[in-house]
Amino acid sequence: MKIVDQKGRLFGIINIVDLILIVLIVAIAWVGFAKISSHAKSSENTPQDEFVEIKPGEAIINVKIPLADPVMAQSLHKNDYLVTGDTLTKSYIQDIQIKDGIYERTSTDGKVVVATHPYKKDVYLTIYGYVTLQGATIKLDKQTVRVGKTFYVKTRTTELVGVVTGVKIVKE
Repeated sequence: MKIVDQKGRLFGIINIVDLILIVLIVAIAWVGFAKISSHAKSSENTPQDEFVEIKPGEAIINVKIPLADPVMAQSLHKNDYLVTGDTLTKSYIQDIQIKDGIYERTSTDGKVVVATHPYKKDVYLTIYGYVTLQGATIKLDKQTVRVGKTFYVKTRTTELVGVVTGVKIVKE
């Protein structure tokens, strides 16, 4: 009996190309199964499975909206309630300060200087918010709140993008 017959089959049973494809498919399936089962084993011992308590709280959040158009800056008012999605929340603007916009520019001699913008304004907001405390995360409605993080200030009439400059939990 020949190993490869006239039709190119091994031992007269299977074609060599078909055998290579079957071996390749089995190897890929085995590697995929090994990756999935090792991922499941490694995630079994992670702290994600531990219960993290979700607590309500209250916080004062400071937000800076840099270089806003003056008309937009004037459209925010003290005691405006924030909006999430299409729903008014209990969180509100406690205080608002509008100052001349500060920005960096390059002088004629190539140095970086801090200058006052001739038109745009910096808006400083103090927001009193009802937050959710979950582990190391503070959420005001659906936004994670951390210093340096982008914050969308959305009221019934205005939506501007700012940066969180301060967070103080006042009630846990």
